[in-house]
Amino acid sequence: MIKDKMEIIIPIVIALITSVFGPVLLEWSKSKFRKKPTTDPLPESIRYNEQIEHQLDVILDELDCDQIYIAQFHNGGHFYPTGKSIQKFSVFYEVTTPNTISIKGVYQNIPVSLFNKPLAELYEKGELLVPDVESDPTYGLETFCVENRYKSCYLLTLTDLDGRIIGVMGIYYINKKHKIVKDEWIFVRQKLGAIGNIMSNYLHSKK
Repeated sequence: MIKDKMEIIIPIVIALITSVFGPVLLEWSKSKFRKKPTTDPLPESIRYNEQIEHQLDVILDELDCDQIYIAQFHNGGHFYPTGKSIQKFSVFYEVTTPNTISIKGVYQNIPVSLFNKPLAELYEKGELLVPDVESDPTYGLETFCVENRYKSCYLLTLTDLDGRIIGVMGIYYINKKHKIVKDEWIFVRQKLGAIGNIMSNYLHSKK
């Protein structure tokens, strides 16, 4: 009799446990092994862009210049037939005075070979300084400066924490010539360091 009762009770108990705890265990296992959603990169990118643009706005105001931009280097395709990477640069950030024509939309995906001489100067010395476009050496930038009506031109490299070049900042005067003086250089170099750190942290952060 006892055996017969057990044979009846055990299936009932099993059915009860399955019906009550089964769904709970199922949901737990789903939550346990569910793939965690990846971090949305858009808000991070927006905050990063705002930081860079804020720094450029401060420099524009402090130096009383007409245009500042940051160009960055990137892979722009591959050579045939070897597949070797083509190095290009694009203007990613730009701030200007109200009456200054933007060049950001024009200088996109530019092969570095078109500006090899000034880039070589930048790579070697970290800066290219042309206080007076009419009389000072322009290192191959004469046509570029004339086309954009620049009277004074300053190009400075941005580096990451390991000293590698990650971009170039251009500072331009259109309405007047201007020679950057010692106090202004101190300010500019502080800002270069700050922007370089912001860019380096963003570029080396986990995707």
